[in-house]
Formats: sequence, structure tokens, C-alpha cells
Amino acid sequence: MITCVRHSSIRPLLRACALTALIGAQPLAHADGGGTFSLYDADRNGYLDRQEFDTFVASKRNRADIAEFWTFQRVDADGDGSVSAQEMVDALLADIRRRQP
Repeated sequence: MITCVRHSSIRPLLRACALTALIGAQPLAHADGGGTFSLYDADRNGYLDRQEFDTFVASKRNRADIAEFWTFQRVDADGDGSVSAQEMVDALLADIRRRQP
């Protein structure tokens, strides 16, 4: 049996699958943080401090909902003053989930 799926419901699913594949394909090494994360980890210590995080957020300024979702306090889930690769992955996945219809 073939199930009809609305085109608008496929796009978020494809994004989530692509992100999951990307995360699964690149191990999150402590010193690197994996993929995109390392682009913003200027001192290469495996964490984003507030300034590095602000650079990441500035790259996403074209999104209207950036201010309320991408706050340092929200992404730094353990409150240790830095954002780990896992905290970033968790925030990215939460962002994808909240934007799905």
C-alpha cells in the first residue's frame, strides 16, 4: 500500500535525517567537537565560550526566532559557562523539532 505524504511534512523529516546522518558519520571528539562546531571553537578546546557562541549565533541572524531560542543560558544546559558539542547537538535537534509542523 502506498501512503500519500504531504510535501510540506517531508522537508523537516529530511532535515532531521540529514542532521542525524551527519552526526552519526562524524564522531564528536572532545578537541574538535565535530564538524560545524569546530568552526566556531576558535581556541580549539572542545567548548564554545560566550564569545565563540555569540559568533555562532551571529551566523544565524537571518532567522526571526533566533533571539528567544538561541540564548547562551538555554544552550549551556549544565550551566558551566561553556557550550559543549553535545549541548550544541541537543540544541540543534530541539530547534529542528520545534520548527516542525
